[in-house]
Amino acid sequence: MTTQNPATISGNASDDIKTFLVDPQLSFNTLVQGNFTTTFAQCIVEKIYISEVSLVQNVIEPLMQESRVVCTMQVAEDMINGMGNLHGGCSALLVDLCSTLAMVALQMHITGKPTVTVSQAMNLSFHAPAGLGENLRIINTSMSIGTRVVSAKTEIWSATHHRMVVSGVHLKMTPTRKTIKL
Repeated sequence: MTTQNPATISGNASDDIKTFLVDPQLSFNTLVQGNFTTTFAQCIVEKIYISEVSLVQNVIEPLMQESRVVCTMQVAEDMINGMGNLHGGCSALLVDLCSTLAMVALQMHITGKPTVTVSQAMNLSFHAPAGLGENLRIINTSMSIGTRVVSAKTEIWSATHHRMVVSGVHLKMTPTRKTIKL
């Protein structure tokens, strides 16, 4: 993600949640007790800007809460396919990363801490192209937070042309830790 001051993020989530989300690399290292200095597609990850982190009552099931994380970015040259539009693989990366932010926000709100998870399934639908230079608005909403499985939905919108580009649903699970027998 971009170097971002958490105070610039709107929404009612706590400062602790916003601070955690703006530096996912540091956050990941904290969770897995690692010392990683980079991540896959770092040049794209650094372009993501978080504009909102909110915790709201679920409209359909009022006893449940959900998180909403809105990210923005501009389609850059290292994100496009041969047709000059947002690459499907880049779309998958954005759904993966940004939906995870919504899952983590709700986990932290409910339990006070995030959990390490790995992708279990991700389903994407492609609605319209987004060309080089278009501004994207990536809206991520948690769907369920369980003890083993968490999920969120993502809509990537072209803020430039006011149309949906990609929608996706992402399921993640807590990995099992294998013990090594010597």
